[in-house]
Amino acid sequence: MIEPGMITRRTALATGLSLLPAAIGLAPATAAPVRRREGRFRLPGGRRIGYAEYGDPAGPLVFYFHGTPGSRIEAGMLEQEICTAGLRLVALERPGIGLSDYQPGRRILDWPADVASIADQLGYADSAFGVIGLSGGTPYALACVKCLPHRLTHVAIVSGHTPPGAGVEQGSADRLITLIERRPRLGRIGLNVADRQLSRNPERFADRVMRSWAPADQQLVNCNAGYRQTMIRTLEEATRCGTAGIQTDVTLLGRPWGYRLCDLPPAAVSIWHGSCDTIAPISMGRYFHRTIAGSELIIDAKAAHVTMMKWYAAEILARFSAAGAS
Repeated sequence: MIEPGMITRRTALATGLSLLPAAIGLAPATAAPVRRREGRFRLPGGRRIGYAEYGDPAGPLVFYFHGTPGSRIEAGMLEQEICTAGLRLVALERPGIGLSDYQPGRRILDWPADVASIADQLGYADSAFGVIGLSGGTPYALACVKCLPHRLTHVAIVSGHTPPGAGVEQGSADRLITLIERRPRLGRIGLNVADRQLSRNPERFADRVMRSWAPADQQLVNCNAGYRQTMIRTLEEATRCGTAGIQTDVTLLGRPWGYRLCDLPPAAVSIWHGSCDTIAPISMGRYFHRTIAGSELIIDAKAAHVTMMKWYAAEILARFSAAGAS
């Protein structure tokens, strides 16, 4: 069930058709781009998943899976590129994060069923869709390859974090993953303290978070007030329902994902990674490329974790535009 305010594909197409009489002799009418729509999807069992939607409601569907910690707000940094690409991008929040209900005992492999249900609700039951996984959203994007290969047009893994046991260089994110995995009670206390600090002084907390970032990422966010506010709002929404959702998200990232990358069925997968990434080092991107058969690897020698997504947004989204048109 789609809660009030959501546009289905049929509604979007009907809206576009209703404009045709007034547009005779002009360019073909299209549905107006959506700057951002927010709400919740209700799944068959009653659980709700939060979302933010950007772009053309009648365009090819692409799901965006945020990082860890992250939220639906994160995709706002790509708003202009999404509208230009003519895509319908729906950023989903995982259980317990942002507007999404907590799901006790959830697994990474539970996610594809939620995604398929939402795609059906949006009117894409008979149409394939794309998936973008940023950083901690990677295991969920690849879980869709595992479970829904026939429904995917393209999958983009951006600044992806590898599964445990990959034997790659550790990044700054791994300190939190290790703490929460080995000392869950201490990790919970640490997350609650961080949440209080964020609530008291968001700007100072943002500065603390970015200390471990590469210079390119720091410059991107600090030199654009809009990007900085998007980052702060992303973190605030990540703990909207408390810290249990984030703790579960981090825990699952650091445990076996429930599938092996080398066993994934054939799919169009592109891997985008910056050589200067301090959160998920470049060795992680190379690992994905080496392990996922037929994948494509795109490396930028000067990009880092966040900059890889922003600098290459237009090129990444173009993959989905081309796949949706074919």
